[in-house]
Amino acid sequence: MTRILRYVCPILSVGLLGSGYFLGGLRWPAVGLIVFGIIWVSGLLFHWDWIHPLGLFAASGVAAFGLFMDPSPVFLISGALLGLLAWDLSEFHNRLRMASPEDDTASLEKRHLLRLFAIALVGGCLCTFALIIHLNPSFEWMVILVFFTVWGIGRMVDWLLKNSC
Repeated sequence: MTRILRYVCPILSVGLLGSGYFLGGLRWPAVGLIVFGIIWVSGLLFHWDWIHPLGLFAASGVAAFGLFMDPSPVFLISGALLGLLAWDLSEFHNRLRMASPEDDTASLEKRHLLRLFAIALVGGCLCTFALIIHLNPSFEWMVILVFFTVWGIGRMVDWLLKNSC
């Protein structure tokens, strides 16, 4: 399943980002994104190891830059999320290729996809919630929220590392 999804996610990511830019009236950046999408998928076909991080960096950068422009944030956030999924699936597929024949790769793939789906669902819901609810917190509240977010992510990573062994 990761073989198929690692091609579908970059196509959808670049398609959503390009659509967001195109609908926002920025036609040339949209064409550039489509060209980059072709290069990204070609790099996956030819097993270029450097294309995965470049795709993640480009999708995240284009989405972040687009938030300051006119395109719809729904397209940009969805494209960035799918770019992150594409990077994760490509790296996971590379690790599965190096697995020994005794490993149960189907079970590993199933667990990874379930975890990845849950994380993507929570992230997508939080992004949707952030787009719907517009709050104007003060700088002090933002600092406190960032502190607790970093602390919570650290606790979650610690918990995942303890439970995975």
